[in-house]
Order: sequence, then C-alpha cells, then structure tokens
Amino acid sequence: MHYFKRNIGDYHKKAGRLSMTEHGAYTLLLDACYDRERFPTLEEAVDWCWARSAEEVTAVTFVLSKFFDLVDGRYVQARIQDEINSYHAMALKNKEIAENREEAKRTKRAQHDTLRAQNVNEPAPNQEPLTTNQEPKDQDQKICSASAAPAQAEDSKVTLDPVQPKASKGTRLAKDWTLPEAWRTWALEARADLGVPGIELEADKFRDHWHAATGSKATKADWLATWRNWIRNANAPRNVHQFPAKSAFTNLPKVNAEELRARTAENERLGVRRANF
Repeated sequence: MHYFKRNIGDYHKKAGRLSMTEHGAYTLLLDACYDRERFPTLEEAVDWCWARSAEEVTAVTFVLSKFFDLVDGRYVQARIQDEINSYHAMALKNKEIAENREEAKRTKRAQHDTLRAQNVNEPAPNQEPLTTNQEPKDQDQKICSASAAPAQAEDSKVTLDPVQPKASKGTRLAKDWTLPEAWRTWALEARADLGVPGIELEADKFRDHWHAATGSKATKADWLATWRNWIRNANAPRNVHQFPAKSAFTNLPKVNAEELRARTAENERLGVRRANF
C-alpha cells in the first residue's frame, strides 16, 4: 500500500501523550507496516525506523509495547491488519470489474464483426418479381430474341452491391489549418463588433480548441458550419476603450530651460510677480 487514511482525532486520542521521539517512532512504524503490508519483529522495527541512539531504540520499544501485540515473534496491530485486508478486497473487486468490462467489450466487438461479415457476404435481394410467362408459345422467335438482350441488360443494371455506401464521416481539423479568406470575410460581416483583431483571436482559439479535442467530438463533417457557430457564439471584447484624443496642448512649442531661467531672473530684477512667458 502506498496510501492509507490517517484519522488525526483517533491518533491524538490514543497517542497524544507520546514524546517527540516516540511520535516519530510510531509514525515511521505505521508508514513501514502499510508500505510493506506486514508486521515487524523487534529487530526489524528498529531497522525500519533507523533507530541508532539508545533513546531512539527505547522509543521504538516503548511504542511496540504500547500499541502493538506480540504474536509469534511479530508485533501486530489489529487496525492496520483490517486496513490492509480492506485494501486487498477492494483491489480484487476493482480487478474483477475491469476484467468483466473488457470481456463485455470483446464480446460486443465480436458480435459486431460477425454481423458485419454476414451483411457483406449476404447476396443481393432479387429486385424483379418472378412471373409466369403469359405470351403464347407460338410467338415469333425473332421477337423473343429481340427482347432477350434488353432483359439481360436490365438484369445487369438491377444487380446491387450488398454493401451500402456509408454516410460521409467527420474529419479532424487539419494540423496546418489557417483561417481561409472567405471565412474571415463572412466573420467580419456577421460579427463586425469583433473587428479584425477579434476575428484573428477567435481563429487562434478555434484552431487550438479543436486540435486539443479528443474522441468523436473532435471530428466534424462540416468545418465551415462549425466555424460559423463558433463566431456566432463568440463574446465581444470587454473593457476595451479607445485611446483618448490628442490633447490640445501637445503642439505647444518646447520651452528652453535657459531662456526660462533668464526670464525669471529678469522679472525678479524688475519686480514683476507674474511669469513672463
């Protein structure tokens, strides 16, 4: 087992008074028992926990005596054994379900192949009813010979291929697909609110979506109709605002810094308290 459900409430209820070293020993023993799906001897428990110091060995020994039962030389815990048994029962059940599902698929596939073979090999039905010849026996042989040829030709036309043509199947979008000009023109007329950038963006989204799709839904019999539905359902861009018009002051001449300082100094000398520019 590579996973087990750890109930924190139960753990702290039963092992809440352990020291940090003992908590570590108990946690390592739980992980090792579930992973190996068996219970240790005393020597194996010390080895599984990598206990090296006397304090660590004492912690492992204490945890074994407190939470495990010694049975035939191995330290066993009933709850761990129940979890392992439930895991194996569930794994066996899932295996049986998978095998039954695969067997059903094989049976269905074999029945389909048998039915298909029968349809292919079955002779074509007679398209003309069998009727009794009502012509008089002494009819001119020339008339009989003249009518025989068209009848033979007619029989050749009536013979049908038992395998009826199948309806056209869908295809996947071509890997090198790009938006055709006619499709782009239609989209711009149908959804003028998207604009050229919006149509190009929808084309990229359309290509990426259908290239990533899998299964029967990834094939279409009419990609033009699919594109039209895509554009009809496309959302108009949000929070897109036009750039503000140019400020009326953007065409003002640039001010020379030296000239500005000179004018300011001149105004101060003359006692002028307004800007002279």
